[in-house]
Amino acid sequence: MRDSNEYSDEVELLEGSILLQQGEFQKARESYEGAIEKDPNNLEALYGIGILCQYREDFEEAREYFERALNIEDVSSQILNNFGIVSAYLGDKVSAISAFKKAVVIEPDFVDARKNLADLYIENGDFDEGIKVYQEILQNHSRDVETLLAVADLYEEVGDKGSTKHLYEEVIRIEPDNEQAKVKLGELGD
Repeated sequence: MRDSNEYSDEVELLEGSILLQQGEFQKARESYEGAIEKDPNNLEALYGIGILCQYREDFEEAREYFERALNIEDVSSQILNNFGIVSAYLGDKVSAISAFKKAVVIEPDFVDARKNLADLYIENGDFDEGIKVYQEILQNHSRDVETLLAVADLYEEVGDKGSTKHLYEEVIRIEPDNEQAKVKLGELGD
C-alpha cells in the first residue's frame, strides 16, 4: 500500500507535466524541482527539467539533467534521444551518435532516433551511413513522409532526377496536399 506522500509526489509530477504541455515553463520547473527536492533521483522530474531546458535552448543545462537521468536509467530510449539532440547542438557529435545508436538498439522501432542518427551522419559527411539508416527506416515505415522527403532531397543533391521525382510522387500519393513535394515536382518538370 502506498502512503500519502507517494500520491503527493505523483500529483506534483503530473502537475509538472501538465504545466509543461500548457507552456507554463517556470511553473512546471518549480513543480519538477519540488519533486527533485524530495527525491534527487526522481527520473521523471529530471527528464522534465531537461526537456524544459531543451525548449529554452539551454543545451548545457539540459544535457546535465539528461546525464543525471541516464545515471539512474541508462536504457531509456527517449532520454538517450534527447541527450543525443542536445549533445549534437553542443557540437559533441561523438556522444550524440552514441546516444542515438543506443536508443535504436533499445527500441528498434524508434523512428525519431533513427532519423536523428541519419541526419547527424549526413551532417558529418558520412552519406553512406546516413542513407543506410534512412533505408532501414523506409523498410519498416515505407509511408514515413519526412523520411521520403529527406531521401528525395539527397537524391536531388547527387543529381538523380528519376529517383528524386519517384520519391516526391510517392509523398503526393500519401499526402496529396504536401506543398514541399508539389513545389519540388513542379521544379523537376517532366
